[in-house]
Amino acid sequence: MKNILYTKLIRPKSKDIVHRNKNIKDKLMSISENKLTIVKGGPAVGKSTLISSYIGEQNNYMWLSLDENSDDLSYFWTYLLNGLKENIEDLNFYIDIINPLVKREDIFELVSSLINELIYKEELFIVLDDFHYIENKFLLETIEYFICNSSDNIHFILISRREINIYLGDILMKGGIVDIGGEDFYLSLDEAEEFIKNSSKKIISDELIKEIYLNTEGWIGAIKLLLTILDTNKTIKNLPKNNKLFIDYMNKEIINSLSKDEIDFLVKTSPLNYIDPSIYEYIASKNGFEIIRKLIERNMLIITIDEDKKIFRYHNILRQYLIELFNKYPVKIKNEIIENLTRFLINEKNYDEAISIFINWNVYDKALKIIESNADKIVSIKVVNEFPLQYYRKSIDLTFISIFFNYLNLDYERCYTIINSLGNEINNECLKAVKIFDILAGNGSRSDLDTEFISEIDSDLNIFTKIIYYLLYSCALGIRGEYIKALDMMNIIKRYNKELNNSYVDIICQYNKLSLLEEIGKLNQSEAGYGELCKLISNKNYRYCFDIFRNVGLPGIYIKKLEDQKAENLLIEAIRILNEFNGRTAFALIEKNIEYNLAEVKYIQGNIVECERLVNKIIQNCEDNSSYIEALSLKIILLYSENKIKEEEYNEFINLYEKNYMKSNYYSRIEITYGIVLYNLKRYEESLEVFNKVILICRKNGIGYSLVCCLLWKVILLNKLNSDNIKECINILKEAMFYSRDEDILFPYYNNRKYLKDIITKFKLQLLNDDNNKEFIKKLINLMDIKDESEILSPREIEVLESLIAGLSNKEIGEKLFISISTVKTHIINIYSKLGVKNRVEAVNKGRKIIY
Repeated sequence: MKNILYTKLIRPKSKDIVHRNKNIKDKLMSISENKLTIVKGGPAVGKSTLISSYIGEQNNYMWLSLDENSDDLSYFWTYLLNGLKENIEDLNFYIDIINPLVKREDIFELVSSLINELIYKEELFIVLDDFHYIENKFLLETIEYFICNSSDNIHFILISRREINIYLGDILMKGGIVDIGGEDFYLSLDEAEEFIKNSSKKIISDELIKEIYLNTEGWIGAIKLLLTILDTNKTIKNLPKNNKLFIDYMNKEIINSLSKDEIDFLVKTSPLNYIDPSIYEYIASKNGFEIIRKLIERNMLIITIDEDKKIFRYHNILRQYLIELFNKYPVKIKNEIIENLTRFLINEKNYDEAISIFINWNVYDKALKIIESNADKIVSIKVVNEFPLQYYRKSIDLTFISIFFNYLNLDYERCYTIINSLGNEINNECLKAVKIFDILAGNGSRSDLDTEFISEIDSDLNIFTKIIYYLLYSCALGIRGEYIKALDMMNIIKRYNKELNNSYVDIICQYNKLSLLEEIGKLNQSEAGYGELCKLISNKNYRYCFDIFRNVGLPGIYIKKLEDQKAENLLIEAIRILNEFNGRTAFALIEKNIEYNLAEVKYIQGNIVECERLVNKIIQNCEDNSSYIEALSLKIILLYSENKIKEEEYNEFINLYEKNYMKSNYYSRIEITYGIVLYNLKRYEESLEVFNKVILICRKNGIGYSLVCCLLWKVILLNKLNSDNIKECINILKEAMFYSRDEDILFPYYNNRKYLKDIITKFKLQLLNDDNNKEFIKKLINLMDIKDESEILSPREIEVLESLIAGLSNKEIGEKLFISISTVKTHIINIYSKLGVKNRVEAVNKGRKIIY
């Protein structure tokens, strides 16, 4: 070989600077400590650039760029020796040995001589770029011999697109190996941003950088390509893939190196998001596994998703180009391939992928049929969101599962879009039910609750659709205050779901059940249920969604029990999780619910200033929607006893209530606020009438918590109206305590302590007659800072009371205590007042209990 292209011996230099992550930096640093470094990766990932940058900092190196001609014994060793001519004494000596007339086995003498000559040299790095071109078995043996037997001062770096076909065991034992793999070359978003800004003279926005990164998946070659053909485009979404530079690049780097069968396989499977190679047998009667194995060996931008199940996908840039080739097929052939692909996927029960393919090629009607037949088996939000909006009016199944999945994913904006696309004139009763989602997502009004739910819906609908319908039905019952019916509906849904075994339905049912249990005052059962819910959601894709539901829901229980610190800790965690959903429409609703609960926590903690700030913020954010009256209701409930509510706010609430709620035939906590407002406006008889009405509804529907609130208000009103029916007041208090004591419901007592303190003090002894109430009464005494009567009486009054118990007359008491009869009478009057009794007999009876 006389003609040597010395350009093959020149280290390629690149202006592209990439500051790599710590992992790849550590590997580069260890090259000089090991005998062999293997650098393996797909086309144009930056293998050569990385090593060139590293080698350029070394004092002594040799670089050889291999090509398809290099797979020849004489050719390879001639180039290698010419590259090492500065490190050997007599180049011609070695070249003569390589003469083809010499026996091939004599090459080992050459290699041995070379090894011996290099042992006394300084540290040397030998780089063989594009080593995948070397396939000749004998040539590989000579290279292996050279590497394995070289001294420690020689470091070999082999750069390849696929596996190195030499035995590495001996090399590993004698000097160690550094392995830099394909995964090391793909840039992170931060690395890609730095690379783009250093490589381009244009000002590129962060949004466009992110778009480039997502399309290229961190592949440096593709990033360079897009930067080159981007020109003045502000986006790459519509960048034409028929760009000549793009085509030339993909042909050069990928297509030209493939066989006809390999290209056919890649193009015909390109419509798939994920590739099961067995599909090629179905559409072309050829072994797809063998083809994809060879492609992966050559690092053809194929990513392994599941090695055990043999599921793969193509790199975005590769797939985009393959789809361009696919679209060049005649329409008939293209449609036939689509049909075969989707038929295979349906047979494999991969409905999401089949739907996705139909949608990508605008075959919406066939995609819709798959959903209507298999809605219960769809798992991807993406596929159901890609239908044009007019198709939601065509299909109840599509509408219900789309809204359900988007609601779970906290994408309320998409829910609104789908609901609004249905229009106001919906003839189908089932479709009318989706309006309930508007309320659940914080965007609807109570008028939507007037929807008449039908007990038996179309039998042709998918069972998953039916379950979602009944979930909505249950939610509507809950909003209406029909909690027991709502819980019964949950049990029906769970029975339906046994057929599907859909874990998300179970979780939604559980969460709704816990909310209903809280409303009916079953706080302990609800709290325990949240522990079970945590186990259910621990391994779900939507875990953060349910975590935030829990962290917003559970504090309500703690607040009702006055466990403010537990509530606050969960709410702080909820705020942290919420940041992950920032930008979604769900953010505002969840944030409002958190602020609701935080306002109650601050109220319990006595931080009225912060409580007022929070409720005013909520009110300000709700001024233009149906939630305004609820926000105003919260402010009234928390701050009326602090004299923080203006009369015009009371009047505003009454106007809103009487306009929108007065004629309502179902219960809401708004009614309780209405009764409180009437009380504070001194309309006591009307207030009592409201609470009596709500008490009847609560008893009928088993709404324990609100029943406690209303019973306490009824006692307050009876006391205000100077009712002489002491027995009725005591019975009402006992009923309230019956629903409160086991569940530790304390908030209504604390909230109304301003009025209840005297009432509890007045009837304390009668209430203590019921042994079941004793522990709960003690909590109320501490809560309201009610002092024991013996502490209330002065020492002299206790002496007078002891004399009364002993049966002494006023005169005898005066003589005993050396005070006048007038003073004795004054003490007795004070004792009557403090003990809440009317005569001497009652004072004696009560005194015995206090003193003895």
